[in-house]
Amino acid sequence: MEPTQVGAQELGGTTQMGAQEPGPTILEDPAVVVGTRRSRLRRLTDAGRWRSQGRVAAHPAARVGASVAEFDFQRWMLGIRLLGLIGVAGLAPLYRNAEPIALASAFILMGILILVQVFWMRGARSPAAWQRFAVAAFAVDSAVGYLVGQSLLTTPDWIAFFVYPILALEGAVFFGMSGALASAAASAFIFIGQVELRASLGFQTSSQVEVTVFVLLFVYAIFVGSFARVGRRVRGDLATLIEFTGVLSRQESPTRIVQALDARLRELLGARVRSVALRRPDGGYDILRWRSSETRSIEPGAVSGVSRFTGRDIEADFQNRRAVTFKITPGRDDGIIVGLGLPAWVRSITMMPIHSDGGLSGFLPVLWESPRVPNTDELELLHGLADQTGLAFAQEQLHRARELAATDNLTGLVNHRSFQDLLRRQIRDAEAHQKRFAVLFCDLDNFQQLNDRLGHAVGDLVLHRVALMLKAGARNKDVVARYGGDEMALILPDLDRTQAAEVAGRLRAAVRTAEGGMGVDLTIGIATYPDDATDQTELMARVHAATYAGKRRGRGAIVQAIEVAAEP
Repeated sequence: MEPTQVGAQELGGTTQMGAQEPGPTILEDPAVVVGTRRSRLRRLTDAGRWRSQGRVAAHPAARVGASVAEFDFQRWMLGIRLLGLIGVAGLAPLYRNAEPIALASAFILMGILILVQVFWMRGARSPAAWQRFAVAAFAVDSAVGYLVGQSLLTTPDWIAFFVYPILALEGAVFFGMSGALASAAASAFIFIGQVELRASLGFQTSSQVEVTVFVLLFVYAIFVGSFARVGRRVRGDLATLIEFTGVLSRQESPTRIVQALDARLRELLGARVRSVALRRPDGGYDILRWRSSETRSIEPGAVSGVSRFTGRDIEADFQNRRAVTFKITPGRDDGIIVGLGLPAWVRSITMMPIHSDGGLSGFLPVLWESPRVPNTDELELLHGLADQTGLAFAQEQLHRARELAATDNLTGLVNHRSFQDLLRRQIRDAEAHQKRFAVLFCDLDNFQQLNDRLGHAVGDLVLHRVALMLKAGARNKDVVARYGGDEMALILPDLDRTQAAEVAGRLRAAVRTAEGGMGVDLTIGIATYPDDATDQTELMARVHAATYAGKRRGRGAIVQAIEVAAEP
């Protein structure tokens, strides 16, 4: 098999009595001060984007992707149409021989379109709705242009046809090269008819002018069509990357990231992604598949074998950010098909290197149903998506590392250090919003005797089971932590001491049910913020004192901090 390598590459204040100081402030744009002429004009041209209420601007729902491009361009088109309306109105006194019906028709059509556009831009529209409006507006603009040309047919210096290429520009912006060429063809057809009509009226148009008009129409259409094609592709790729970044930030696992990527590539390019290969420290790869829990491994030796088979150093290509495409032939390339776990329908595979933290972290197998090689535009998009995927995996690994650093290995609960950080944060939040919360400190009774009698393995099992029961009995917003040894601690937001005592009773009952006859019980101390303490150190001292008082009373006690004095 011959591989084909593709790839690279400050606030103004108020005076006393609350009177506003004159002049705009840092948070107040001079262009949007209510009551000014500029504000009224801006509200017209920015209709639908924001509505000003004093110094506060209320924005409509955010538009994304194609809606942004369509809306922004239509804002400019509104200004151009306003200028065009003024221009059409000004033609009548300049050309005494102008046909009044055609000119009036053009003026009325343009005026109606402007009014409809202002109304249309006041609401949030979908990309499809903007596209339908663009088609209708383009048709009206074309009709206005041709009517203007028709109205001036009987003028000796007829040059109104020079407005026709502008229509090709509008067609290119909204519909690409095909829109530009279609507009040029329509304009050429209209031009021929108007030339014939002028000839019947006794006005001749030289052949040089006719040829010049035809060349101008199509050369201009090709130029603006090519430019619009590039611009549309760049905007489309950027919108895709932005959208995909949002998708990745919401994923929960590597396999779901792959699933999201597969959906986007199938829509954009007709390509599929069934797996992702993550590089191991030894140079091999683990292939994660979103359609299966199966994980395939590619050993370093197999990577070297593929390099020998294809005649390329695949690892070097990946390290240098070069993508590689292989055309797959069943029978001849079964080793690659089996090694990568490729579906039978794959006829070409593009392996996109994934880089994160400055190094190679894996590759993305992009699957094609036909033996094709992605073009430069597609490769640029694939490189961008691969980079975003690498970033997503790096963030997922960082999140996992943070979770591990904040979690007790045995019980899976929040560890002591994270508990102290969360308690500090809870105190700040309660102080800022005048809230209350409770802290429960739990100590396992008879746990040391259990360890001595049955061993640490059984003790660890009991700890794990108690942790599960505490976690199951807590709310989602509660914090359950292993404080140390056989001690557990909980933060219960928005609960007073009575409610906290009810929770403590339920938790103790759950543990007694699940401890399996091992003789384990819970002694629980309770302290509340701000009733018992407002300082973190004092709060923990109070809850510790309550717990130790319970231990002195005997096992299975639930003691409020208000019942005892804080121990030094």
